[in-house]
Amino acid sequence: MAVTSTKKRARPRSTLVYVEDRGAVYDAPIDVVWDFFLRDEEFHSKAHRVVVRNFHAKRLSKLTTLISYERRQGRGWVKLSCRMTTIPPAIRVQEDLDGPYAGSIKLFLYAPRGRRTVVDVLAYMRSDKFTPKQIKANMLRDFARAYRDDLPWFRKYVRSVKGK
Repeated sequence: MAVTSTKKRARPRSTLVYVEDRGAVYDAPIDVVWDFFLRDEEFHSKAHRVVVRNFHAKRLSKLTTLISYERRQGRGWVKLSCRMTTIPPAIRVQEDLDGPYAGSIKLFLYAPRGRRTVVDVLAYMRSDKFTPKQIKANMLRDFARAYRDDLPWFRKYVRSVKGK
């Protein structure tokens, strides 16, 4: 006769990892940077079209938006959702609700530096799918790619604003 255990199998414990990505510099005043990231519908959406699809946003309040989208991961696509709380012009808080980093929080801090703006990201990442080392490497890679993808479209946006 086989003996079975009544103990429940423990779920993998998610790991919390702190990741910083500081010093992304945009050559424009904070109000222009803010408009590009949060109000522009022509240029910023094109910056990430290779890695993001099926983007939907539902405004929950003056400050908070619920966002769902799919993001390319390797050769496939992963469904994600987050809650974005925006406090102009200083901060955005992204709470990941679904996906491999559900439970994570990213803080995007905007700071004026003369005619430039610096954007720092402070992230408290949680995952039961990746090791701490993988989480940090994935986030730093994703932040660098987002900046690289944003830059040419940001420059086009700035030129269009100056032309008005």
